Amino acid sequence: MLMLAWRNVWRNRRRSLITIASMGAGLAAIMFGQSMLKSLQHQLVEKATGSIAGHIQIQRRGIKDLKFPDVYIEKLEPAERALAGHPMIKAWAKRIAMTGLVSSPEGSVGVLINAIDVPNELKITNISQYLTHGEFLGTQARGIVMGDRLAQRLALRLGEKAVLMAQAEDGSMGAEAFRLVGLYHSGSNTFDGQMVYIQLAAMQELLGVGHKVNHFVARIDDPTMVDGVQQELTAAIDRSEPLQVVSWKQVDFEIVGIQRFQNALLDVVLFVVFAIVALGILNTLLMSFFERIREFGVLMAIGAKPRWVMKLVLAESLILGSIGTVLGLVAGSAMISWYGARGLHLPVGEAFSYFLPFPSVIYLRYSWSTHWLAAVVVLLTSVIAAISPSLRACRLRPAEALRHV
Repeated sequence: MLMLAWRNVWRNRRRSLITIASMGAGLAAIMFGQSMLKSLQHQLVEKATGSIAGHIQIQRRGIKDLKFPDVYIEKLEPAERALAGHPMIKAWAKRIAMTGLVSSPEGSVGVLINAIDVPNELKITNISQYLTHGEFLGTQARGIVMGDRLAQRLALRLGEKAVLMAQAEDGSMGAEAFRLVGLYHSGSNTFDGQMVYIQLAAMQELLGVGHKVNHFVARIDDPTMVDGVQQELTAAIDRSEPLQVVSWKQVDFEIVGIQRFQNALLDVVLFVVFAIVALGILNTLLMSFFERIREFGVLMAIGAKPRWVMKLVLAESLILGSIGTVLGLVAGSAMISWYGARGLHLPVGEAFSYFLPFPSVIYLRYSWSTHWLAAVVVLLTSVIAAISPSLRACRLRPAEALRHV
């Protein structure tokens, strides 16, 4: 049967090649779209977690806005023990993040102040990689680092002083002069124009909060395990402590929403491509069916059972689908490898630049869990599309089929 089905497939070589090419092109396009979308999502998460959010944060329980933990953690030891004792934690650091005001002789601008533990922070976030002038705090106790856009608004140059003001724990305004020691350019309007970085100890002194911080941030070895690490850290902290462990998915929930929208859009595109593939296979098999009605009649007349004829048509469809699937996997893999090495230039950097630093080049990655699923669905679609012609073939009456012109 398989040998006969193989010969039947190539009886009309041009039609079969067109069908196989359409299936291969469809699967290759699906793989390319899957890879582009998954690579974009991966880079988006990497930039969000690598720029400021981290993978895991520990904050005070009951905070309304997880992006701005405005309540201090008084007892640091429970969180420190949990983070230091977890094998998946690659690095962790203490922070104070709060809104404030930075002033120069030219004016004042509202900013987000990030008071960081520099040596540990550099293992978690990569904002220091965007440094263009000076140094990233280093040993400067009263140093401040800001984006070039903010420095331009304040007319500040390296070595000049700016006054930083923030609300202390008792409600009073704390103010201190800091010397500009570094400038960075990330390409993000928010980062370059509204964020400053100072030493954690200097911020604690400015606010008069002692050793208190308002959150911990951590980076883990495998970001895909973030949910499990979150649960384990939560279990490691005594429930009597007023602390909560949150992941980047809760802090940057907008990214999760973007991912869900993109995945839904991809599902719609995949459905359309699968429908096109199914219609192409159905058209090919129906044309072959009408051309071979007398042939089916002869087969039945010499003893072929209707079920055997049905299996023959399905086998032909399976052969077409298998060749098309292999062709699609090869072509799709080649495109992903090409753009994985050279990058795909897309204007996504401009779309995300307001919120966070993001490049305009996407380096494609394989997503075999979705690629194999697409390949299997394409193959099944080719077989399902053959059910109607195969049923019509097995229901033919030999006497009528032999008279067909």
